[in-house]
Amino acid sequence: MTLKKWMSSALCAVSFLAANAQAQLIANDSNEPVDITGDTAEFQDNVAVWTGNVRVVQGEAILTTERLEAQISEDGNFETITAIGLVRYSNGKEAITGERAVFDDASRTITITENVIVTQGKQVMSAGKIVYWVDTGKVLFTPEAGKRIRGLFFTGETEKPI
Repeated sequence: MTLKKWMSSALCAVSFLAANAQAQLIANDSNEPVDITGDTAEFQDNVAVWTGNVRVVQGEAILTTERLEAQISEDGNFETITAIGLVRYSNGKEAITGERAVFDDASRTITITENVIVTQGKQVMSAGKIVYWVDTGKVLFTPEAGKRIRGLFFTGETEKPI
């Protein structure tokens, strides 16, 4: 599997943030219901906020965080969705962790920051920040200050990292 294909697959996993008001956790337009739970939920004007042990489930996809904030436009679409605090996403194939994830509809990006780790099987990449452009599939990894991007990849021929 090529690096580009692997990264595209892993970052499609976070496209749950790029959905419209029918919220989808996975990129294949799932018709599965979305189940959101948290210790509290508050709705005012065009803002929805879930706090405390937030868990979003759709099919096999699961997102957990401490706080989930959604800004909703007048036409019912998400303008921004922000997950804050111990953000973890898994769909059974890929897993992504970080401290903050933001979908911005205007820029059509998903940004995940602070100690980002992306895993797919044994393959692992870490960075300070990932920006994923929803429409083009472009992915940009940037390091934390004073650090570098790291990737650990195994070939199909060996169990040793390449």
